[in-house]
Amino acid sequence: MSDNEHAVNNSTDSFFQISSREDGIYLTVLPLPEDGVPPNETMINVELTNQGITEWDEVAVKVALHEASGKAVKIAQLPEPETEPEIRVFVSKDKMEASLQIEMKKTKQSISQDLVMEEIEKKGIAFGIDVDMVKKAIEQPGFDIVFARGRQPVHGSNAEIKYFVRTENQGRPLEMENGRVDFKNLNLFTVVQKGDLLAEKIAATPGEPGSNVLGQPIPAKPGKDMPLPQGKNTEFLEPNQIMAAIAGQVVVENKRISVIPVIEIKGDVDLSTGNIEFLGNVTVKGSVQQGFSVKAEGNVEIAGTVSGGIVEGKNVVIKTGIQGMHRGYIKAKENVVAQFIENATVHAGNEVLVSEVILHSRVSAGKRIIVEGRRGMITGGFITAGEEIRAQTIGNQMAVPTELEVGVNPALREEHQQLKQELKKVEDNLDQTQKALTILKAMDQSRMTNDKREMMLKLTKAQFHLVGQLGTMRKRMEQIQNDFEEMRFGRVKVANILHPGVKVMVGTLVKPIREPLSFTTLYAEDGEIKVGTFK
Repeated sequence: MSDNEHAVNNSTDSFFQISSREDGIYLTVLPLPEDGVPPNETMINVELTNQGITEWDEVAVKVALHEASGKAVKIAQLPEPETEPEIRVFVSKDKMEASLQIEMKKTKQSISQDLVMEEIEKKGIAFGIDVDMVKKAIEQPGFDIVFARGRQPVHGSNAEIKYFVRTENQGRPLEMENGRVDFKNLNLFTVVQKGDLLAEKIAATPGEPGSNVLGQPIPAKPGKDMPLPQGKNTEFLEPNQIMAAIAGQVVVENKRISVIPVIEIKGDVDLSTGNIEFLGNVTVKGSVQQGFSVKAEGNVEIAGTVSGGIVEGKNVVIKTGIQGMHRGYIKAKENVVAQFIENATVHAGNEVLVSEVILHSRVSAGKRIIVEGRRGMITGGFITAGEEIRAQTIGNQMAVPTELEVGVNPALREEHQQLKQELKKVEDNLDQTQKALTILKAMDQSRMTNDKREMMLKLTKAQFHLVGQLGTMRKRMEQIQNDFEEMRFGRVKVANILHPGVKVMVGTLVKPIREPLSFTTLYAEDGEIKVGTFK
């Protein structure tokens, strides 16, 4: 036997030998003496199996037995050496998942859960381990099984304000789901008593931290705090609650809730009361008679009519209507609400909402004019709105001249013109200031008199002020330009009949109505006023 081979089995009784060499397993069958017992295939198979050899060349075994020449015959390849089970643990890049792969191709050994858990622990996996998934990886070797998952943090929620009073759409009726205005329930303003709860702050929460599979914490972002919107005539009830400090009407301005005092006129505004001027809100239980006025910084609510009088306020609500007598004048910074308007002049910064009719009046609104009650009629006069005019019927069978204009906000147009003039003045002032500063700065500073130094300081301050003014004015100009852009889409909408005698203007375009139109919308497109269906 050479140096590089060794006997796997040496049976002198059976006259055969199994040996292992570098290139395989060999069988040597010795020549038989006269009294020898010949080996057989079964004996060799048993011996190979005992030695852990599972596959061999049966033909080669038969040849070696038959020849019994004493020469070694290769009958099998060397068995691959047995390896230890391989446990692979992988951690994702973000450390939020860990997976397990067990390799057992070249081993007959079993693997215990404890051994796998030890390997997991060595890798530092300490959070989110699912033991059932570990068992699955053991039962299904070769597969990549996710067995641990991190937990994402739950970020905190921001503080929020819970209001206990109505704060939206004050000064106008509610709009129903179908887009129509609810003139039956005019709960326009919210009146509170001293001590009533107005708002409460729901505190921000810190959130809950998460963890990756290595047990490292992932911080949560705390929610953002916000101040309570405390305005005028309110006070703290609890650290996070505000209540009314006086009886009055609730208003929200500049994101602050305030209570405005209310003056109440039990009857009419006439000789017995004189004209009314008030910084808060005014409620008139009767009417405003001819020649008298009500002017308020807050809202004005009138239970009766305005008969040739003057009313000005933030929102103006006239529950009966306006009999202008060709001299009645109503002006609201935001909305005007009335049952009817007749022979009057009405201006609203936002909307004019009428339930019955507008007759022979000049009415303008920054956004919309809506006449949508049982009659819902506009007849005669000049009606202009920035975005929309909507009514049941416009004009009448007698072809009374009625002019409608949309896409133009008169107040905004006037502000735009004034702003352009003021902007030019400020730009000129800034230019002169900067030129004067340039001259002063070019002087020899060491020889400059105190008067010149003082002048340079004043001019520098003036320059900063003018630059700030310019920025504010240009920003407002940009807002107005954006509003003008929105107004290009102005509409006139008529749910019933648009009569001949009505003239419709959209921006600079004009369309006289020469025949009745039903269920229609008029709008500008491609340089002309087009007629579409009401929607």
